[in-house]
Amino acid sequence: MLASRRRVLTGAALIISLIVVATMLRIAFEWRQALIDIDSMIVTPATLPTAAIVQPTAQPPLPLDEIYGPPPAPPTPQPTMPEVAAVNPPEATATAEALRLSRSELNILLLGTDARPEDTSPTRTDAIVVVHIARDTGRVSMLSIPRDLWVSYPTGGEGRINAAYAIGENRFGPGGGAALAKSTVSKLLGVPIDYFILINFEGFKKIIDLIGGIEIDVPRPIYDPAYPTEDYGTIEVSFAAGRQWMDSERALIYARTRHADSDFGRNQRQQQVLMAIFQRVRDRGLLQQITSLDDYTGALRGYVTTDLNHRMMLELASFARVVDSENILRYAIDSSSIVELGGGATFRVQPQALRRIVAQFTGEAVSTAGGE
Repeated sequence: MLASRRRVLTGAALIISLIVVATMLRIAFEWRQALIDIDSMIVTPATLPTAAIVQPTAQPPLPLDEIYGPPPAPPTPQPTMPEVAAVNPPEATATAEALRLSRSELNILLLGTDARPEDTSPTRTDAIVVVHIARDTGRVSMLSIPRDLWVSYPTGGEGRINAAYAIGENRFGPGGGAALAKSTVSKLLGVPIDYFILINFEGFKKIIDLIGGIEIDVPRPIYDPAYPTEDYGTIEVSFAAGRQWMDSERALIYARTRHADSDFGRNQRQQQVLMAIFQRVRDRGLLQQITSLDDYTGALRGYVTTDLNHRMMLELASFARVVDSENILRYAIDSSSIVELGGGATFRVQPQALRRIVAQFTGEAVSTAGGE
């Protein structure tokens, strides 16, 4: 009888051991495949020739009262990252502390392109968002830049800001697009751009498919009688006001349509979609999962390009676990801060308005920016 029980226990232990080993092998394989996928996305921005870079003329700083406005009431102290992390599940907190952001501040340039499968040359970036991360307060800010904003390129010449990536790739070769886009935005805003992420709109759709769709609260009805299609035609699209669930196709249309309002309205919708994706990822606990990682990296392979290294990706994922959505603020260069140009150009941003926006965006000035 005792021998029989031992055989049963031994058999059970063997089965459990095989399951554990198989699971570990699967995770190891997934991580290996995920790293291969991620490595295919990473590029090193080219070094722009020093002689070709035109140094910007220094702008005098705004008087403090023009940046800050009237003295504000004492702000409610913001919790530090360890305090924020303390309200999260222990396992998430432990991981976040182990992979705490190595830099106190970080600026990441997000670029979206609508390159079609048949496109063989670099295309313009029609979505441009800068994300500022302040590690010690947990504050995250998004700043949308209109694609048609007229700027001076650091390498000389002028043009629309959405052309910087394509110009850099064509002029300086692979990696030149990232370098020129980062330096152009850095020159415009007067802040360093540490990393970039470029995603094709097809990759954008794949992300939303993988997370099962997103919920969007449409603030007002939208009707676009001439939304462009991939075959260079047009279709009618409309959105009712109110909360609604969107699949990837619907979300992309919502983020890109502009005939109902303008590029400035589209910038607001793009930020809204980014927030919805972040919230959906958080709700599903995907930042804590390590299994099936290769499903996500494999789906995005070929659609995403970045200069983030493996370590920084993990640090950002850990940071994202403890970010309070109330600490994510949204800003934009909009119609109230631009000056129309003539002679084939579009519009520039007013220097004084830009300095005020950037001061709020980086947290140097008090702001009431929110989520809408």
